[in-house]
Amino acid sequence: MYKFKTIAAVVLFFVCLLTGCSSSLTMSLVFSVETGDQIKVTVDCSEGLKLKQTSNGFAVTKGENDVIQAFFVGEPMYQQYLDAVAAQEGVTVNQESSENGITYLSYSYEGEAGTENNFIVWIDGASTGVVAGSLSDLETATKVFHCISFSKE
Repeated sequence: MYKFKTIAAVVLFFVCLLTGCSSSLTMSLVFSVETGDQIKVTVDCSEGLKLKQTSNGFAVTKGENDVIQAFFVGEPMYQQYLDAVAAQEGVTVNQESSENGITYLSYSYEGEAGTENNFIVWIDGASTGVVAGSLSDLETATKVFHCISFSKE
């Protein structure tokens, strides 16, 4: 009986070890947002990124630094952000695309804290958008943004 328990414990240990390896490649949080949607945010953690909840949304971090900070918006606020980008002087539109269940606009401008590299996102099939900002350089911000995925639950 002792031998059986030992073998069972060893097998259980390896199953837990293998499960831990496969689940550590992504991190997800589900948010109940004001629009009534349940939005799942998932981050690919293979580059050392982590996802954390903030008081008004979420942040993606690398080490101790927030690379991207984001919050959720409804359609009227989403449209206001798009209109503001179109009307504001000094804004550089970096990319507009629809892929992986989202439509997004990437843009940069000189803010009070330095160059901001931001993203305005609409989640397909939802009534929810995301406004995300970064003070990291454009290459880093874009790379981290592409490690995030969104879905309506």
